[in-house]
Amino acid sequence: MNKKYTWHFIAWSIFILYQYIESYFEDGYDFLFLVLNTTYIITGIATFYFFYFLAWKPFLANSNKVRLLISIPLGFCFFVALRYFLEEVMCEFVFGFGNYRNDAIGPYFKDNVWRAFFYGSISLLASFLEQKQDFEKSYLQLQTEKSEAEMAFLRSQLNPHFIFNTLSYLHTKTFKFDPELAETVRKLSDMLRYSLESSKTDKVTIIKEIELLKNYIAIFQNRFEGKFFVNFHVEGTDLQQRIEPLLLIPFVENAFKHGIMNQSDIPANIKLVVEKGKIHFVCKNNINNYQKDKGSGIGMENVQRRLDLLYPDNYDLNIDKTNSIFCVDLKLNLSN
Repeated sequence: MNKKYTWHFIAWSIFILYQYIESYFEDGYDFLFLVLNTTYIITGIATFYFFYFLAWKPFLANSNKVRLLISIPLGFCFFVALRYFLEEVMCEFVFGFGNYRNDAIGPYFKDNVWRAFFYGSISLLASFLEQKQDFEKSYLQLQTEKSEAEMAFLRSQLNPHFIFNTLSYLHTKTFKFDPELAETVRKLSDMLRYSLESSKTDKVTIIKEIELLKNYIAIFQNRFEGKFFVNFHVEGTDLQQRIEPLLLIPFVENAFKHGIMNQSDIPANIKLVVEKGKIHFVCKNNINNYQKDKGSGIGMENVQRRLDLLYPDNYDLNIDKTNSIFCVDLKLNLSN
Protein backbone atom coordinates (compact mmCIF):
# COMPACT_ATOMS: atom_id res chain seq x y z
CA MET A 1 0.00 0.00 0.00
CA ASN A 2 2.79 2.46 0.86
CA LYS A 3 4.55 1.58 -2.40
CA LYS A 4 1.33 2.18 -4.35
CA TYR A 5 0.84 5.68 -2.98
CA THR A 6 4.52 6.47 -3.41
CA TRP A 7 3.95 6.05 -7.13
CA HIS A 8 0.92 8.32 -6.85
CA PHE A 9 3.12 10.98 -5.29
CA ILE A 10 5.78 10.64 -7.98
CA ALA A 11 3.23 10.77 -10.80
CA TRP A 12 1.54 13.87 -9.39
CA SER A 13 4.88 15.58 -8.85
CA ILE A 14 5.78 15.04 -12.51
CA PHE A 15 2.34 16.18 -13.63
CA ILE A 16 2.45 19.38 -11.53
CA LEU A 17 5.99 20.21 -12.69
CA TYR A 18 4.92 19.75 -16.30
CA GLN A 19 1.91 22.04 -15.80
CA TYR A 20 4.03 24.87 -14.44
CA ILE A 21 6.79 24.49 -17.06
CA GLU A 22 4.30 24.38 -19.95
CA SER A 23 2.45 27.44 -18.69
CA TYR A 24 5.70 29.33 -18.20
CA PHE A 25 6.74 28.89 -21.83
CA GLU A 26 3.29 29.91 -23.01
CA ASP A 27 2.48 32.94 -20.82
CA GLY A 28 5.33 33.44 -18.35
CA TYR A 29 4.82 33.67 -14.62
CA ASP A 30 2.95 36.25 -12.60
CA PHE A 31 1.20 36.12 -9.26
CA LEU A 32 -2.26 35.77 -10.78
CA PHE A 33 -1.11 32.80 -12.85
CA LEU A 34 0.53 31.04 -9.88
CA VAL A 35 -2.58 31.34 -7.72
CA LEU A 36 -5.11 30.27 -10.36
CA ASN A 37 -2.96 27.46 -11.73
CA THR A 38 -2.44 26.15 -8.20
CA THR A 39 -6.18 26.19 -7.44
CA TYR A 40 -6.88 24.38 -10.73
CA ILE A 41 -4.31 21.66 -9.94
CA ILE A 42 -5.71 21.21 -6.42
CA THR A 43 -9.21 20.87 -7.88
CA GLY A 44 -8.02 18.30 -10.42
CA ILE A 45 -6.17 16.15 -7.87
CA ALA A 46 -9.11 16.26 -5.45
CA THR A 47 -11.45 15.19 -8.29
CA PHE A 48 -9.12 12.35 -9.22
CA TYR A 49 -9.37 10.91 -5.68
CA PHE A 50 -13.11 11.57 -5.51
CA PHE A 51 -13.56 9.23 -8.48
CA TYR A 52 -10.79 6.92 -7.25
CA PHE A 53 -12.24 6.21 -3.80
CA LEU A 54 -15.97 6.77 -4.29
CA ALA A 55 -16.62 5.52 -7.83
CA TRP A 56 -14.07 3.25 -9.48
CA LYS A 57 -12.52 1.23 -6.66
CA PRO A 58 -15.87 0.30 -5.01
CA PHE A 59 -17.28 -0.65 -8.42
CA LEU A 60 -14.27 -2.76 -9.38
CA ALA A 61 -14.39 -4.46 -5.96
CA ASN A 62 -18.08 -5.44 -5.85
CA SER A 63 -19.75 -4.16 -9.07
CA ASN A 64 -22.11 -1.78 -7.28
CA LYS A 65 -23.77 -0.19 -10.33
CA VAL A 66 -26.18 2.00 -8.37
CA ARG A 67 -23.35 3.62 -6.44
CA LEU A 68 -21.41 4.09 -9.68
CA LEU A 69 -24.32 5.83 -11.42
CA ILE A 70 -24.68 8.20 -8.48
CA SER A 71 -20.99 8.92 -7.90
CA ILE A 72 -20.06 9.75 -11.53
CA PRO A 73 -22.32 12.84 -11.91
CA LEU A 74 -21.41 13.81 -8.34
CA GLY A 75 -17.74 13.73 -9.37
CA PHE A 76 -18.34 16.21 -12.19
CA CYS A 77 -20.33 18.46 -9.87
CA PHE A 78 -17.57 18.16 -7.26
CA PHE A 79 -14.99 19.51 -9.72
CA VAL A 80 -17.16 22.50 -10.68
CA ALA A 81 -18.12 23.30 -7.09
CA LEU A 82 -14.59 23.01 -5.70
CA ARG A 83 -13.06 25.13 -8.46
CA TYR A 84 -15.72 27.79 -8.02
CA PHE A 85 -15.16 27.84 -4.27
CA LEU A 86 -11.36 28.14 -4.55
CA GLU A 87 -11.20 30.65 -7.42
CA GLU A 88 -14.37 32.72 -7.19
CA VAL A 89 -14.88 32.69 -3.41
CA MET A 90 -11.54 32.18 -1.64
CA CYS A 91 -9.32 34.01 -4.17
CA GLU A 92 -11.79 36.88 -4.36
CA PHE A 93 -11.89 37.10 -0.58
CA VAL A 94 -8.10 36.77 0.01
CA PHE A 95 -6.53 38.37 -3.08
CA GLY A 96 -9.34 40.44 -4.51
CA PHE A 97 -9.55 38.65 -7.87
CA GLY A 98 -11.14 35.58 -9.42
CA ASN A 99 -10.79 33.70 -12.68
CA TYR A 100 -14.22 34.23 -14.23
CA ARG A 101 -16.04 37.54 -14.47
CA ASN A 102 -19.35 36.10 -15.56
CA ASP A 103 -21.45 35.54 -12.45
CA ALA A 104 -23.97 33.28 -14.22
CA ILE A 105 -23.80 29.69 -12.91
CA GLY A 106 -25.01 28.06 -16.14
CA PRO A 107 -22.13 29.19 -18.39
CA TYR A 108 -19.61 28.53 -15.60
CA PHE A 109 -20.90 24.97 -15.16
CA LYS A 110 -20.84 24.26 -18.91
CA ASP A 111 -17.30 25.62 -19.25
CA ASN A 112 -15.98 23.48 -16.40
CA VAL A 113 -17.91 20.22 -16.26
CA TRP A 114 -16.04 18.75 -19.24
CA ARG A 115 -12.69 19.48 -17.56
CA ALA A 116 -13.50 16.91 -14.88
CA PHE A 117 -13.62 14.23 -17.58
CA PHE A 118 -9.82 14.17 -17.84
CA TYR A 119 -9.28 13.57 -14.11
CA GLY A 120 -12.11 11.03 -13.95
CA SER A 121 -10.61 9.13 -16.88
CA ILE A 122 -7.06 8.90 -15.52
CA SER A 123 -8.56 7.94 -12.15
CA LEU A 124 -10.39 5.04 -13.84
CA LEU A 125 -7.21 3.98 -15.66
CA ALA A 126 -5.17 4.05 -12.45
CA SER A 127 -7.83 2.07 -10.54
CA PHE A 128 -8.06 -0.56 -13.27
CA LEU A 129 -4.29 -1.01 -13.58
CA GLU A 130 -3.88 -1.25 -9.79
CA GLN A 131 -6.65 -3.85 -9.52
CA LYS A 132 -5.06 -5.86 -12.34
CA GLN A 133 -1.67 -5.68 -10.64
CA ASP A 134 -3.13 -6.66 -7.25
CA PHE A 135 -4.96 -9.60 -8.82
CA GLU A 136 -1.84 -10.86 -10.58
CA LYS A 137 0.21 -10.49 -7.40
CA SER A 138 -2.39 -12.36 -5.31
CA TYR A 139 -2.70 -15.09 -7.94
CA LEU A 140 1.06 -15.63 -8.11
CA GLN A 141 1.28 -15.65 -4.32
CA LEU A 142 -1.57 -18.15 -4.09
CA GLN A 143 0.04 -20.42 -6.69
CA THR A 144 3.35 -20.29 -4.84
CA GLU A 145 1.75 -21.11 -1.50
CA LYS A 146 -0.33 -23.88 -3.07
CA SER A 147 2.77 -25.43 -4.65
CA GLU A 148 4.64 -25.24 -1.35
CA ALA A 149 1.72 -26.82 0.50
CA GLU A 150 1.40 -29.62 -2.04
CA MET A 151 5.13 -30.30 -1.87
CA ALA A 152 5.02 -30.43 1.93
CA PHE A 153 2.05 -32.78 1.76
CA LEU A 154 3.74 -35.08 -0.75
CA ARG A 155 6.84 -35.25 1.41
CA SER A 156 4.93 -36.19 4.54
CA GLN A 157 2.05 -38.35 3.34
CA LEU A 158 1.69 -42.08 3.59
CA ASN A 159 0.37 -43.91 0.56
CA PRO A 160 -3.31 -42.84 0.52
CA HIS A 161 -4.44 -46.15 -0.96
CA PHE A 162 -2.83 -47.93 1.97
CA ILE A 163 -4.71 -45.69 4.42
CA PHE A 164 -8.09 -46.15 2.70
CA ASN A 165 -7.64 -49.91 2.32
CA THR A 166 -6.71 -50.17 5.99
CA LEU A 167 -9.75 -48.15 7.08
CA SER A 168 -11.97 -50.24 4.83
CA TYR A 169 -10.56 -53.37 6.44
CA LEU A 170 -11.19 -51.97 9.94
CA HIS A 171 -14.75 -51.00 8.97
CA THR A 172 -15.47 -54.52 7.72
CA LYS A 173 -13.93 -56.21 10.77
CA THR A 174 -15.65 -54.02 13.36
CA PHE A 175 -19.10 -53.87 11.75
CA LYS A 176 -20.27 -57.23 13.17
CA PHE A 177 -19.10 -56.46 16.69
CA ASP A 178 -19.58 -52.68 16.97
CA PRO A 179 -21.64 -51.06 14.16
CA GLU A 180 -21.31 -47.65 15.78
CA LEU A 181 -17.53 -47.85 15.75
CA ALA A 182 -17.60 -49.13 12.18
CA GLU A 183 -19.68 -46.13 11.16
CA THR A 184 -17.16 -43.80 12.80
CA VAL A 185 -14.35 -45.47 10.83
CA ARG A 186 -16.34 -44.99 7.63
CA LYS A 187 -16.89 -41.29 8.36
CA LEU A 188 -13.19 -40.85 9.08
CA SER A 189 -12.36 -42.55 5.78
CA ASP A 190 -14.77 -40.23 3.94
CA MET A 191 -13.17 -37.19 5.56
CA LEU A 192 -9.65 -38.23 4.63
CA ARG A 193 -10.67 -39.06 1.07
CA TYR A 194 -12.44 -35.72 0.70
CA SER A 195 -9.45 -33.81 2.09
CA LEU A 196 -7.14 -35.54 -0.37
CA GLU A 197 -9.39 -35.14 -3.42
CA SER A 198 -10.32 -31.51 -2.66
CA SER A 199 -6.65 -30.52 -2.64
CA LYS A 200 -6.61 -31.30 -6.36
CA THR A 201 -9.46 -28.95 -7.27
CA ASP A 202 -10.05 -25.23 -6.89
CA LYS A 203 -13.63 -25.32 -5.64
CA VAL A 204 -16.22 -27.83 -4.45
CA THR A 205 -19.99 -27.70 -3.97
CA ILE A 206 -21.30 -26.40 -0.67
CA ILE A 207 -23.12 -29.69 -0.04
CA LYS A 208 -19.77 -31.48 0.10
CA GLU A 209 -18.49 -29.04 2.73
CA ILE A 210 -21.68 -29.62 4.72
CA GLU A 211 -21.18 -33.40 4.56
CA LEU A 212 -17.62 -32.94 5.79
CA LEU A 213 -18.81 -30.87 8.77
CA LYS A 214 -21.52 -33.41 9.59
CA ASN A 215 -19.03 -36.28 9.52
CA TYR A 216 -16.61 -34.31 11.70
CA ILE A 217 -19.32 -33.56 14.26
CA ALA A 218 -20.57 -37.18 14.22
CA ILE A 219 -17.08 -38.55 14.92
CA PHE A 220 -16.76 -36.40 18.04
CA GLN A 221 -20.27 -37.27 19.21
CA ASN A 222 -19.54 -40.98 18.84
CA ARG A 223 -16.18 -40.60 20.52
CA PHE A 224 -17.68 -39.01 23.63
CA GLU A 225 -20.73 -41.31 23.65
CA GLY A 226 -23.53 -38.77 23.78
CA LYS A 227 -21.72 -36.25 25.96
CA PHE A 228 -20.70 -33.94 23.14
CA PHE A 229 -23.33 -31.30 22.40
CA VAL A 230 -23.44 -29.44 19.09
CA ASN A 231 -26.31 -27.82 17.20
CA PHE A 232 -25.63 -27.69 13.48
CA HIS A 233 -28.26 -25.98 11.34
CA VAL A 234 -28.27 -25.35 7.59
CA GLU A 235 -30.66 -22.97 5.80
CA GLY A 236 -30.99 -22.65 2.04
CA THR A 237 -31.44 -24.98 -0.91
CA ASP A 238 -28.93 -23.70 -3.43
CA LEU A 239 -26.22 -26.04 -2.18
CA GLN A 240 -24.64 -26.75 -5.57
CA GLN A 241 -22.88 -23.39 -5.52
CA ARG A 242 -19.12 -23.75 -5.33
CA ILE A 243 -16.76 -22.71 -2.57
CA GLU A 244 -13.12 -23.14 -1.66
CA PRO A 245 -12.65 -26.59 -0.04
CA LEU A 246 -11.92 -26.97 3.68
CA LEU A 247 -12.71 -23.32 4.31
CA LEU A 248 -15.18 -23.68 7.19
CA ILE A 249 -13.90 -26.67 9.12
CA PRO A 250 -11.01 -24.80 10.85
CA PHE A 251 -13.61 -22.68 12.67
CA VAL A 252 -15.43 -25.81 13.86
CA GLU A 253 -12.15 -27.50 14.80
CA ASN A 254 -11.21 -24.44 16.85
CA ALA A 255 -14.58 -24.53 18.66
CA PHE A 256 -14.20 -28.21 19.51
CA LYS A 257 -10.60 -27.73 20.68
CA HIS A 258 -11.20 -24.76 22.96
CA GLY A 259 -14.90 -24.95 23.76
CA ILE A 260 -17.05 -26.49 26.47
CA MET A 261 -18.77 -29.33 24.64
CA ASN A 262 -19.93 -31.66 27.43
CA GLN A 263 -22.78 -29.59 28.86
CA SER A 264 -26.18 -29.91 27.22
CA ASP A 265 -27.36 -26.49 28.41
CA ILE A 266 -24.53 -24.64 26.60
CA PRO A 267 -23.95 -26.52 23.34
CA ALA A 268 -21.85 -25.18 20.49
CA ASN A 269 -24.09 -23.57 17.88
CA ILE A 270 -23.11 -23.75 14.22
CA LYS A 271 -25.31 -22.20 11.56
CA LEU A 272 -24.85 -21.96 7.80
CA VAL A 273 -27.22 -19.83 5.72
CA VAL A 274 -26.87 -20.29 1.96
CA GLU A 275 -28.33 -17.76 -0.46
CA LYS A 276 -27.79 -17.05 -4.13
CA GLY A 277 -24.19 -15.92 -4.50
CA LYS A 278 -23.38 -15.74 -0.79
CA ILE A 279 -23.21 -17.60 2.51
CA HIS A 280 -23.40 -16.59 6.15
CA PHE A 281 -21.59 -18.88 8.59
CA VAL A 282 -21.72 -18.51 12.38
CA CYS A 283 -19.90 -20.71 14.89
CA LYS A 284 -20.43 -19.91 18.56
CA ASN A 285 -19.22 -21.77 21.63
CA ASN A 286 -18.52 -21.31 25.32
CA ILE A 287 -14.83 -21.11 26.13
CA ASN A 288 -13.12 -23.73 28.27
CA ASN A 289 -11.02 -21.49 30.54
CA TYR A 290 -9.26 -24.48 32.09
CA GLN A 291 -7.54 -25.60 28.90
CA LYS A 292 -3.80 -25.22 28.90
CA ASP A 293 -3.59 -24.37 25.21
CA LYS A 294 -5.00 -20.86 24.92
CA GLY A 295 -3.98 -20.24 21.31
CA SER A 296 -6.48 -20.41 18.47
CA GLY A 297 -4.17 -22.60 16.40
CA ILE A 298 -2.54 -22.27 13.02
CA GLY A 299 -5.77 -23.28 11.28
CA MET A 300 -7.49 -19.99 12.10
CA GLU A 301 -4.55 -18.00 10.75
CA ASN A 302 -4.48 -20.09 7.59
CA VAL A 303 -8.18 -19.62 6.85
CA GLN A 304 -7.83 -15.85 7.34
CA ARG A 305 -4.95 -15.88 4.89
CA ARG A 306 -6.90 -17.95 2.38
CA LEU A 307 -9.83 -15.57 2.58
CA ASP A 308 -7.51 -12.63 1.89
CA LEU A 309 -6.07 -14.35 -1.16
CA LEU A 310 -9.14 -16.05 -2.60
CA TYR A 311 -11.96 -13.66 -1.69
CA PRO A 312 -10.35 -10.19 -1.45
CA ASP A 313 -12.94 -7.49 -0.68
CA ASN A 314 -15.66 -10.15 -0.87
CA TYR A 315 -15.86 -11.32 2.72
CA ASP A 316 -16.53 -9.97 6.18
CA LEU A 317 -15.02 -11.97 9.05
CA ASN A 318 -15.73 -10.96 12.63
CA ILE A 319 -14.22 -12.90 15.53
CA ASP A 320 -15.66 -11.87 18.88
CA LYS A 321 -14.13 -13.23 22.07
CA THR A 322 -15.27 -12.47 25.60
CA ASN A 323 -14.42 -14.15 28.90
CA SER A 324 -16.93 -16.93 28.24
CA ILE A 325 -18.00 -16.82 24.56
CA PHE A 326 -16.10 -17.23 21.32
CA CYS A 327 -18.01 -16.40 18.13
CA VAL A 328 -16.96 -16.51 14.49
CA ASP A 329 -19.19 -14.67 12.03
CA LEU A 330 -18.30 -15.03 8.33
CA LYS A 331 -20.20 -13.43 5.44
CA LEU A 332 -18.84 -14.52 2.10
CA ASN A 333 -19.69 -13.38 -1.42
CA LEU A 334 -19.35 -16.37 -3.75
CA SER A 335 -20.10 -14.60 -7.02
CA ASN A 336 -16.54 -13.24 -7.52
